[in-house]
Parts: sequence; C-alpha cells; structure tokens
Amino acid sequence: MSKINPRASIKVKPRDLYSSNLLVCGLVCLVLGIGNWIVGAVETAKYQALLFKTARTGLEESYRGFQELDHQKNEEVLRRINDDREKYNAARVKLNFFYIVLTGGKVFFLVGALLSLAALVRLIRRDTQLKIKALVGLPEKRAN
Repeated sequence: MSKINPRASIKVKPRDLYSSNLLVCGLVCLVLGIGNWIVGAVETAKYQALLFKTARTGLEESYRGFQELDHQKNEEVLRRINDDREKYNAARVKLNFFYIVLTGGKVFFLVGALLSLAALVRLIRRDTQLKIKALVGLPEKRAN
C-alpha cells in the first residue's frame, strides 16, 4: 500500500488566505486604522502646539477698560485681538477634527486586528479539521 503523508497532501495555500473575505477585510481595516492613527497623532500634536502658541493673550478683557473710541479706532485696536481669536478658534476646530481621526484610527486598528485574528483562527481550524479527516481516512496498518 502507498503511504499518504497528510502534511504533504493538505496545506494552507496563499489562495486560501486572500480568498478569505474576513481576512482581507481585517487587513484593510488594520491598514486604514494605522494610517488614521498616525495622521491623527501627528496633526493633533501640530494643532495642540498651535493652540498653545495662539492661546488667549488676555487682551480680550483688558480692552473693555478703555473708553469708548470711534468706530475706526475701535477696529484698529481690536483687529489684533479678533485675528488671534479667529486663529485660536480655527485651530480648536481642526484639533477636534483630528481627535476624531485619531480615535477612528484606533477603532479601525482594533476592529482590523480582531477580524484578522478571527479569520486566521478560522483558517487554522479548517486546516486542522481537514488534516484530521485525512488521518482518520487512512487505512490502519495491521500487525501480522
């Protein structure tokens, strides 16, 4: 009788890996998560530094102590304060957006890791079951 080696006859093929929708979806989520996490971390640090640099100067409260000036002089005095306030508010909005990108990246990474892990466990279990079936199907040697 010919001897069949179950390890040689049944192997996980690359096609089994890339044809697993769960694994492909997991890897895509993993890559997207890593990208968003990196972009979110870099941009969040950038806008936090910008917020620190353009933090409120304290001039907002001090201008209220001035006597009432005419409209043109009010605009000249308040222009710097308003420009700083606009930069600060714009940086705060962008910082909030990149916090969302950072959090989304972490979630995508976690989902991708879980999906990939589940797909790999499923492939390993299927491969193991096929090998067990191949071993059970082998004729037993009889001692004479």
